Amino acid sequence: MARLQQELQYVGPERRRAASYLELIAELIEAFARSDDLQQSLSLALHRIAAEMNAEAAGLFELEGDFDDAEATLVCRACVGPVDVLGLEIPAHAGIAGRALKRNKTELLADTARDLDYIAPSAIGIDYDIRSMICAPLSYRGERYGVVQLFNPQRPEARFASCDAEVLSVLASAAGFAISNTRLTRDLLEQTRMKQELELAAAVQRNLLPQLAEDAAIQGLNLPARGVSGDFYDVMPLPDGRTMFALADVSGKGMNAALIMVKAATLFRSFGKRVHEPGVLLARIEAELCETLAFGMFVTMVVGVYDPRQHSVCLANAGHLPSLWRDAEGGYHEFPASDPPLGVLRRAARNRYCENRFSIAGGSLYLYTDGATEARMAGGVMYGVEGLQHLIDANAAAAPAHRLHAIAETLRSGLRDDLTLLVIEDRAAAQPCRQRHRRWSAARLVAQTIPAQAGQLKIVRRLVDAAGRAAGASAEWSGELALAVDEACQNIIRHGYQNCPDGRIELSIRQRRDALEVELIDYAPKIGAEACKGRPLEQLRPGGLGMHFIRGLTDDVQFRSAPAGAGNRLVLVKKLNSPTHNGNEPTDSQQNERKRR
Repeated sequence: MARLQQELQYVGPERRRAASYLELIAELIEAFARSDDLQQSLSLALHRIAAEMNAEAAGLFELEGDFDDAEATLVCRACVGPVDVLGLEIPAHAGIAGRALKRNKTELLADTARDLDYIAPSAIGIDYDIRSMICAPLSYRGERYGVVQLFNPQRPEARFASCDAEVLSVLASAAGFAISNTRLTRDLLEQTRMKQELELAAAVQRNLLPQLAEDAAIQGLNLPARGVSGDFYDVMPLPDGRTMFALADVSGKGMNAALIMVKAATLFRSFGKRVHEPGVLLARIEAELCETLAFGMFVTMVVGVYDPRQHSVCLANAGHLPSLWRDAEGGYHEFPASDPPLGVLRRAARNRYCENRFSIAGGSLYLYTDGATEARMAGGVMYGVEGLQHLIDANAAAAPAHRLHAIAETLRSGLRDDLTLLVIEDRAAAQPCRQRHRRWSAARLVAQTIPAQAGQLKIVRRLVDAAGRAAGASAEWSGELALAVDEACQNIIRHGYQNCPDGRIELSIRQRRDALEVELIDYAPKIGAEACKGRPLEQLRPGGLGMHFIRGLTDDVQFRSAPAGAGNRLVLVKKLNSPTHNGNEPTDSQQNERKRR
């Protein structure tokens, strides 16, 4: 207000009326702040300005589109005078209005006949004679909102003067400020409303997901890349002891995809209570979806039935990614889709989708969405199906629920799309198959590449702990090995890569007859074998107990030749039947260091 007072003091004394103008400006700002109807506020402001300025007619035009766009227009939102031009649309770059907007400066035409840019109303079919006019841009901080125009002083043969233009410029600035605040408030309210709706939609989606016991044979996980997800999974027990399951991905993003997802999930659960054949169920779901699917949208979906007595699965796949069966020996088998997605053929003349029946005895069947395969590693490379298989292998020793969470945790930082995972693990033939798996894993329990980042070490600890438990070791034994590997990885990150986030560590865990062997390969600069021996205890400083700490928790530490192209190769060995710390109690300094960690 102080700035407006300062500007008004330069207006000619014969028309200054500063107090009246300040009162008008305050009135306009208050009207904009109180009103929820922007058009009503604009109309009120125009009538007050026209009356205060003694103008015969006035018009307020709002800018539609970006002014830098050649197709932008000005639309009349309010008018005063003998001619009603409400709704009139004119080019934003033409005439005096276009010039005022381009310059972002008030234009005064004391005599319209003398200005070459002036376009007479008769040129657009309006019967009104304009002898003098003022056009002021409605703007705030460089943002253009439109123009306000005054036509013909009410005194006969009078012309607008520079003092009139200055007053209108100040009033237009106040109106522009008020419009800016109104729009900001409206946008903020809209953002708040949208956020609440997204949170509500996300809650509804979460409630649609099944509540599965941690020891159930089928486990699922959904991780939206944004607030809401276009993926879903569901698991539904059948009366005869079998279990029906589904996983789907809706094309597109945002609320539209989320709504289609909710409908598909609802249809699966509703029809699935009566229809237990996957191929027939998919056909029923498509028939209903096609009534509401927008053109170009579709749903990829897998529906299956797991029979624990027969150790078998019956699958129907509508255009989704191939299902992955990991057999008891650790080999992978893909089952690709044999039919197009739901909604592509639009009510095709068929009663069912193709079905595929196969045994998963002692193995695990994985369904997933493209969020898993399109997630990015630290270097920007997509995991792909092979990368997903490596993650499954690395977490194979964990229970299904923990396995999926470990995989999702690894993928989380590189997600580009919604992630949904489902695993069906056959347990009826678990014991003989587990023995075969144990022979296979004797060569290698874990093989995974980890980004050389401190935040990834929890994954390393989890993998080492799971490998120890899979080998039959106690929780304490496995925890000690995990601590030793964690310390070794920290040394690689801090001293080898110098905390560079682009490095990587190749983690491999093998089971020998009486021990676990953990191999760490990095691509940092080579160091000598002497560096792994550690300093004598009398030369150690606080925080420098790394290698002694590792040796105290393992039975052997070896610095071996690295593969071609690699930097260093460190191997830690811990015997399965040895007492804690290989029978040697740690020193007081080692115990204190362990407590600190």
